Amino acid sequence: MNENKPFPASVKTEAEIAMTHNEPWYAEPGEPVQSVRDVILVASGKGGVGKSTVTVNLACALQQQGMKVGILDADLYGPSIARMLGTDVALDRDEDGHTIPAVAHGVHAVSVANVIPPEAALVWKGPLVSQTLLQMFREVAWPELDVLLVDLPPGTGDVQLTILEQIPVTGVVLVTTPQRLAQVDADRGIALFHELDIPVFGIVENMGHYVCPCCGELQPLFPDANVEALAKRRYVGYFGAIPLDPAGQLLADEGRPLVVSEPEGAAGQAFSQLAEKVDEALERERRSRRHNDSPETQAAHQAFWEGLLEE
Repeated sequence: MNENKPFPASVKTEAEIAMTHNEPWYAEPGEPVQSVRDVILVASGKGGVGKSTVTVNLACALQQQGMKVGILDADLYGPSIARMLGTDVALDRDEDGHTIPAVAHGVHAVSVANVIPPEAALVWKGPLVSQTLLQMFREVAWPELDVLLVDLPPGTGDVQLTILEQIPVTGVVLVTTPQRLAQVDADRGIALFHELDIPVFGIVENMGHYVCPCCGELQPLFPDANVEALAKRRYVGYFGAIPLDPAGQLLADEGRPLVVSEPEGAAGQAFSQLAEKVDEALERERRSRRHNDSPETQAAHQAFWEGLLEE
């Protein structure tokens, strides 16, 4: 491993000192983050729904469509992005001391797995994990990126709240399986993002079907489930279903995402279609942001509130 230890050892020490003195130890995201145009969170209500698989393949599909893409693995307790992307290597620093992301399939990625041995347990409390994540985000020398995907841990805990409070987020892609229990947790996740006024671009239905190894046809795993109905009820986009491909796990262990290794397969095509829908949602959000930030809109808002005050 790299003797420079890009962030974990020093981060843990600095964070623990700051926590002892009951004061914040981190700064707002610095210059490296200025190169990131938009941040999209990839979230799930519960574990085991294939969120990281979706993150990696979505990143590669967006890159194939001409975007400059990065991934920040925010699942510190269960980091899997480095293995699935094929970037489980030591990281270096640039001359300014910032961590240089690993690159595979045209995607720039950083994970705690790049500096902690796979057999090592991360025995850190919630506040320390959250502050470590911010330090990772701030100290990385991200190149010019159109979008940075942040692979969140499952649920709605400290890491999610830290990111939403400290990092400007453009939108969220939520991953669920058709299983009813998973949909209930996904519903809670949507409620959290809506409460914090974070746009949920859409829901991805993962592992709704499987590719039969005998005939190659798609077969439903949960015939009575309806993720699209959840999306409609919550007024968010339905980004379609990603089939379960038996080859996917083997390819992931080899650092070869499906959308790269088997782009013509059912899952590969589904990920490409997902990337198109995410790109469309991102462009809509950008247009909305430009409209809201325009001088005309700002003047109209000011006139509206001044009119109310005069009444």
